[in-house]
Amino acid sequence: MICGIAGGANAGKTTIVNALKERFTAEDKALAILPLDSYNRDHSDLSLEDRAKINFDHPDAFEHDLYLKHLVLLKQGEAVDIPVYDFSTHSRTTEVERIEPAELIIGEGHLLFVIPEVVREFDARIFISAPEELRLKRRLERDVRERGRTPESIRTQFATTVNPMHDKYIEPSSSLADLILQGSAPIEESLEKVLEYIDEISK
Repeated sequence: MICGIAGGANAGKTTIVNALKERFTAEDKALAILPLDSYNRDHSDLSLEDRAKINFDHPDAFEHDLYLKHLVLLKQGEAVDIPVYDFSTHSRTTEVERIEPAELIIGEGHLLFVIPEVVREFDARIFISAPEELRLKRRLERDVRERGRTPESIRTQFATTVNPMHDKYIEPSSSLADLILQGSAPIEESLEKVLEYIDEISK
């Protein structure tokens, strides 16, 4: 089964996916995760200053064909080597990460439901919704801690690209979801809803 989990940037998608991974690991079940963020197009030919100006929240910022190819290969039972992206430099590294096929494959990314050919591969579509204030708060905490960004640059990016692209592409794509969860809800509560839904449609 292939399950797509989409929603606004910092709405809580990765938290849900990590909780699923922990549960599956605890139950000795296999789970494959394919994050769209790993497929940001490589711009290492540009200066760091020019890379920082790119709209990374537009659908064109991602290599759709490679993502779809890897999703289909996993569905066919084949392992894939996915790109490793460095968010601090806005470029791909020379490394790859091996993802093994599993009974449940999770596609995760804020713009997943905006790519028609990818959406068609999902047996289940889950959307995580969260208010703008919460998404910005979480982005500030994550990007300062993990990506070496300044609060000023984060707020500027959020106002100029993140939120406009959310309103134009991501929020409308929620209409394709089979299940919508609130990113502000307790993680255990959301996790149980996801597990119940997956169990229901897999029967």
